[in-house]
Amino acid sequence: MATPRDARTASTANRLRRPRALQPGSLWLYDTARRAFTGLQGLFRVDVITSGLDAVPHGQVVLAITHFGYLDFVPVALTWWEQRRDRLRFLVGPRPYRSRLFGAVITACGGLAVVGQPGHASLSASLAALDAGWSIALFPEAGVSRSFTVRRCHTGAVRMARETGVPLIPVGVWGGHRIMTRGHDVMSKRGGGSLAGLLRAPIRIHFGNPVDLSGSADADDAARRLQAAMQDAADVAARDFALGLPARAWWVPAKFGGGAPTEAERDIWDARDAVNGLRPDRDKM
Repeated sequence: MATPRDARTASTANRLRRPRALQPGSLWLYDTARRAFTGLQGLFRVDVITSGLDAVPHGQVVLAITHFGYLDFVPVALTWWEQRRDRLRFLVGPRPYRSRLFGAVITACGGLAVVGQPGHASLSASLAALDAGWSIALFPEAGVSRSFTVRRCHTGAVRMARETGVPLIPVGVWGGHRIMTRGHDVMSKRGGGSLAGLLRAPIRIHFGNPVDLSGSADADDAARRLQAAMQDAADVAARDFALGLPARAWWVPAKFGGGAPTEAERDIWDARDAVNGLRPDRDKM
């Protein structure tokens, strides 16, 4: 007699085999934005160097991306299209949706809003997108890490991978935070990113091996495994960065001798943000 687990396994196998139900012209704004960002990459001669893609299975994936800069999604999306000719559905935090314009643009690009408690509509929407044949990309840390090291991950990514059987891939992005990140952007009055720094700015991406979730005690244990795998991917990218890791540079983690906040200092700032309502737990996956 077939069990619900057998049915889920069969459903997963069928989903991975069948083509995505995508209507002609769908996500036209995603493709428009992709072409625009590709043009800007060429204009500013931004060199994106990737590694590890050979170990990433073809077909659907859940990409768990480090979040050190505001624009880290761009090189990942462009690389994924260039190498796999596939679009990604990004999970996006609630703040951009406070603007009707930005919210509409994100939705038109296939974005999925992250709002609510664990087990909320965001997870259901992500599972529905996976069932429809899409690949999902998200930032499990739920916010930019000031220390430029990986924070504790929320459990949404591992729950998606466990529910569907889709491979969970850690992705380390390094270098984009030099242009725009928390407290260091093109409008910052202190040492930080700039449009001038964008010219010929190298960006390094490393795709890690699929995270083995078997044997995890629970979702929190699996999330800790994901955090470690994402940090490993980020370290690979950082150690092979074209500009090196200059001592005391603001964009280099303290563990590498840089001037970024330590993880303890980062946690203090994050706690202050939570008190001020900037990082409400109800809006995390």
